[in-house]
Amino acid sequence: MPKLTGSSRLAPISVARIPVPDLLHARPHLALDGEALADLLETSFLGGGGAETLDQVLAADLGGPDPSAPGWREEFFREDLFLDELIEETFRVTVRGRPLPVNRVYLRRVLSHAPTDCETVEFRQQILRELATDADLDERCHELYGDLFTLLSFFKASHKRAKLDVTLFRLEILEQAKKTIDAMAAGFGGARSGLQRLAETAVRIQETREYRTLAALLDYEDHLSRLTFALRIGADGRIRNLELREIEENVRNPFYRRPWRRLKDRIALLRRGYEFTSKELVNRVVHEVFITLSDWLQPLLQLLCHLAFYLSAIGFRERAERLGLTVSLAEFSDSEPLELRGLFNPLLMRQGAPVPCDLATASTHPILIVTGPNSGGKTRLLQAVGLAQLMGQAGLYVPAASARLPLVDGLFASATERASADQTEGRLGTELLRIRRLFTSIRGNSMVLMDELCSGTNPSEAEEIFLMVLELLDRLRPVALITTHFLDFARRIDADRPVPSLQFLQVEMDAAQHSTYQFGAGVADTSLAATTARRLGVTLEELTELIDHAPAAEPRRPTIAS
Repeated sequence: MPKLTGSSRLAPISVARIPVPDLLHARPHLALDGEALADLLETSFLGGGGAETLDQVLAADLGGPDPSAPGWREEFFREDLFLDELIEETFRVTVRGRPLPVNRVYLRRVLSHAPTDCETVEFRQQILRELATDADLDERCHELYGDLFTLLSFFKASHKRAKLDVTLFRLEILEQAKKTIDAMAAGFGGARSGLQRLAETAVRIQETREYRTLAALLDYEDHLSRLTFALRIGADGRIRNLELREIEENVRNPFYRRPWRRLKDRIALLRRGYEFTSKELVNRVVHEVFITLSDWLQPLLQLLCHLAFYLSAIGFRERAERLGLTVSLAEFSDSEPLELRGLFNPLLMRQGAPVPCDLATASTHPILIVTGPNSGGKTRLLQAVGLAQLMGQAGLYVPAASARLPLVDGLFASATERASADQTEGRLGTELLRIRRLFTSIRGNSMVLMDELCSGTNPSEAEEIFLMVLELLDRLRPVALITTHFLDFARRIDADRPVPSLQFLQVEMDAAQHSTYQFGAGVADTSLAATTARRLGVTLEELTELIDHAPAAEPRRPTIAS
């Protein structure tokens, strides 16, 4: 039969072989470790279990970062963009009202390794566009995910299920595999996007001799013969007579053997000393059929993860719409500046509807300095921009009503370094190490997000370091967003313009000096530290009152020396 081989290096599949139903790449790949997965599937089919190992193999689908884009490494942004929390809260799949688990590690890896070519991004966006406009196709995708999830569940629970009836368990796996293939062939033939690959793969499988063997085996197991009975029932409702009228055996099934032939085969085996039971013979046939089909199961299980990618994106869109928010598919341009309209931070959706804002840069490679009061939304803005770039370049919906983004080769996000019990450097040393990590991590055509740059040292030392960072960023020409509380310094460089790509944004305030979570041009007049202190109850009057009304400490009793 045509053989599918897996590789952790994303090896292309030959056109002469059965096409891989790859929904993530413009050029189909089977990225799973084929040998490891084949061994796991056979072990599970024999009743050996392996749920956790199966999840790990599936999660490793991408096989590591793309060497052509060294900046797309999750350790550069995972913690500061709260990527795990985003996936846990946002990436969910519901089939017929029932929430089904997704492989979160796999989804995180897909997000963390965004494609750097427009062809792949557009390929993924076309699938989401078609699902958004075709409700029937959307439903079939959800149902297919349910079928694939059931298939994987059989393998993951094989140890328990095989204990009850190993033959029945194995037939259930084969039947579920056939059901999934048939659903792919019947449900996606009219798709216009990459979803048409589902039908192409399934139809090619159905044309093989191995599939016909599978269909015949399941038909034989389910329909050996048809018996017709006549019942005579009395006035009291009880059966008076049961008469067998007709026996119609399924003689067209290739597994069928006439009774005399079955008896003859049995006698021949006994004469040679082989004492096989009927169940043992069926198990042997079932296992041989599974071996011939196991190569098909690998791309089907990969497909399970791919569908989760799209269906969880649909779930994110629907959740945003319920909160009155609008999401979109990003436009990518290297010649026009970044622009995000109605941008919101999806990490805040658990608290209700976040306040959207607009952001536009004046050039294609700006260094954007953001100033404003504490709790004004600066850090959340950086997170929202980073997640928009991450999700948009992965081909997913962006948390914005419209988005024009650059196609970058990497992303670096860093909040203020947190103190740890084992750190050897002071605040200045820690900040300098953070800056060194930035410039050893990024390349040109990247996105850089730095929160409170140089906040770990005093202003006189910070200015020189800050200027050095600006000069190096101007040389690398990334899209950079930096927040700072050094307002006097920000005003001076706004006037002096030490690098030409600088742009300044400030948090806009209302008449009561509360943040509107909108951003306008310029440098903030004040960080409103006193206002924040009053809001949190940290004033001389309130703290003095707390001290005065605190219960007096009991006097210590003198101890008697021994």
